[in-house]
Amino acid sequence: MPEANDVLLTFIHITDTHISPDPRYNAAGGSHTPLFGAKALVKRLNALPFKADFVLHTGDVCYDPDPTAYAAARDIFAELTLPITYLNGNHDDKVALQRVLLGREPQQPRFDQEFEVNGVQIVCLDSQHTSKEVIGEVTAEQLQRLEAIAQAHDPRPLVVATHHNVLPIGVPWWDEFMALENGADLHRALLPARSRLRGVFHGHVHQATQTYRDGIVYTSGLSSWYQIQTMPGQDRTIEDRTALPGFNVVTVTRTQTFIRTHTYVVEIDIEG
Repeated sequence: MPEANDVLLTFIHITDTHISPDPRYNAAGGSHTPLFGAKALVKRLNALPFKADFVLHTGDVCYDPDPTAYAAARDIFAELTLPITYLNGNHDDKVALQRVLLGREPQQPRFDQEFEVNGVQIVCLDSQHTSKEVIGEVTAEQLQRLEAIAQAHDPRPLVVATHHNVLPIGVPWWDEFMALENGADLHRALLPARSRLRGVFHGHVHQATQTYRDGIVYTSGLSSWYQIQTMPGQDRTIEDRTALPGFNVVTVTRTQTFIRTHTYVVEIDIEG
C-alpha cells in the first residue's frame, strides 16, 4: 500500500447513468430504473469512508438528448458532496449538458476539457461522433492537440478520459458496434506519453474491463443502471442480469495507479 504522502490524487470514476426524469423509464436489462440507480450511486459515494478529490463521469449522463433529463441529473448530482466533471456520451446532448447541467454559456461545440488536480494533468476528450449514433470518433484537431500534450516535456502524471472504448477486444458486438472509429489513431497519439500516462478511462460498454497495450491501460466502468456481457465471439448485445451497478476508485501515487471496482445494491425505496 502507498504511504499517505505518496498519494497524489484519488478520484471516483462513474459512467452511463442514463438518467430520465420519468421514474418508470427502464430497459429490458434493468432491474431498477436509471433514476433510482443514479440516486443510489450518489448516496453510496457520499457514504464512502474516505475523501476523494473529485468524481469523473465518463458520459451518457442522460438517457436521450432531453433538456428535462439534464434538469433531473442536475438535481440528483447536486446532492453529491464531491466536485464532479462530466464528459458527454453518444446519448447526450452536449448543448443541454453544458447549459442545463453546468449552467455554462456559451457552449463549446466540442466539449473537451483539460485541468490539473494535485499536480496530475487530466484530459477529457469529447468522443461523440458527428454523424453516427453509437460509434465514436475524435477529430483531426483533437488528435493534434493530444499529440502536443503527449509529446510535451511535462513531468506531471497524466490521466485521459473518453466516453467510447478506444481499442478492440475481440468481441464482435463491441468492436463493430461500440468502439471509437479511429481508436488506433488515438492510441498512437498517446504513445509518447506512456511513461507518465496513468490510465485512459471510459464508459459506454456497461462493463468493468481493462485492456493493456504498449504500456497503456484502458479501463471501463460499470453503469449505475444495468450491465452488458462481453464474451469472446459474442455477436449481439446481451444484458448481464446478475451484475450489480458500480464505480471505480482510482488512486494515483508518485509511482503507481490503483484501480478498485466497487458494486452496490439499489434499494427501490431509496427516495425515502
